[in-house]
Amino acid sequence: MSQFYLHFFKEKSRSLDKEKVIDFFDNEPGFEVEMDEKSVRFLYTHPTLGFPCAFYLTPKSQVPNIQRISPKYLEVNFHLELPILSPTYFVKSVIQLVKKICDKFDFYVLSEMFSDVLEFNQERILKVFQMVKKAYLEKYPEYEEKYFWVKEEKLSHILRYTDEIKVLQDYYNDLDTIVPKYYFIKDEEDKAYFAIEWKEMTQTVIPPHTDYILFHQTDGVLKVIDYQEYLTKNQKYLLDVPGFLQGTKVVPKKYLKKLSKSAKKGKWNPVAKSFAKYHLHELLD
Repeated sequence: MSQFYLHFFKEKSRSLDKEKVIDFFDNEPGFEVEMDEKSVRFLYTHPTLGFPCAFYLTPKSQVPNIQRISPKYLEVNFHLELPILSPTYFVKSVIQLVKKICDKFDFYVLSEMFSDVLEFNQERILKVFQMVKKAYLEKYPEYEEKYFWVKEEKLSHILRYTDEIKVLQDYYNDLDTIVPKYYFIKDEEDKAYFAIEWKEMTQTVIPPHTDYILFHQTDGVLKVIDYQEYLTKNQKYLLDVPGFLQGTKVVPKKYLKKLSKSAKKGKWNPVAKSFAKYHLHELLD
């Protein structure tokens, strides 16, 4: 996969303490440090989502057409490589890490789309990344066929929920409430859906953008329920999760029996689909 490159510069100085850089990444969660005579590599994997990127310290410049750069900025042979098909939610988290690095080491940044080295600006870097990503997909449209296309806001909500499941679990721990993971499923026509499991008579969080509830009855029957249909009939009994993503609901203790009975005894339109699982990393915004 092609990479988005972001190079780091200093103003009127090439001074860079490599040991301090290595110490910085050693103390950042999700990083592994590799080194040989070719480079020092800081390999990052998001702790909960699994998306990767990498920072490199190299002996020589990796900047194309470096002669176009203002002479007051000097390269330190340090750059970021970010997979071009990364989702926006992950890209924003990497850009926040870039800010931390720039603040720590007094760096400026350069992208292939910049006319010159610039001060860190989150919105600018994200906009340029999205431009490069769009151009890449226009040049290689076959890559879109390998992914399931999801609107940026929707996928960001799904990734945030997935990223913050542990926080929600801690919040609901004393309330005996289950915080389920998404099931990423597709039908016979390769259309993607988002589902969760709900066991009868258990207090459960229902994340935003859920399409189907996989309802496990105490008698062993598994019922697939269209969530929007269920929500229409039961919205006044499902509570919002306070201070979290809009559309995140919870089955509360007060209405647990009523909501479970509705799922079990309700007349729901049959879901005439055969589902197979796919992976989170097959989603693209």
